[in-house]
Amino acid sequence: MIRKKKTHRQKLVKELDTLAKSIARKRDGRCLLCGSTENLQAHHYIHTVAYSTKYRWDLRNLCTVCAGCHLYKIHSTASFRYTEPLRKAVLINKIITEKELEEISNDRELARFSIGDLESIKEHLEEEKKKLEELK
Repeated sequence: MIRKKKTHRQKLVKELDTLAKSIARKRDGRCLLCGSTENLQAHHYIHTVAYSTKYRWDLRNLCTVCAGCHLYKIHSTASFRYTEPLRKAVLINKIITEKELEEISNDRELARFSIGDLESIKEHLEEEKKKLEELK
């Protein structure tokens, strides 16, 4: 089997996914649904494939849940949209405002990112990570 080398774009997208999710887990530090600190995963409460790729690396669209809540409370439902308890949790924890949540929920724009856009997003996320590390 011949493996194709990943392109620069593919590597950058993978780096952005990893960076954004690690920032969300560090920011929240626990499952926002049950409070567990074990097996934490980042979750997009507005699903970025079915709804809007524009918010894939937007930290307002990421929250932390444990593996159990992620699988059994979120993705076991027919809807990929946020559940009411998760919605309340992200608002209470001030991850996003009600107005921003509504805006993201209703936006169906599929974004096309250039390499320059992706590199700019990476710089922004790295700055956010530094700020978070300084606070902790």
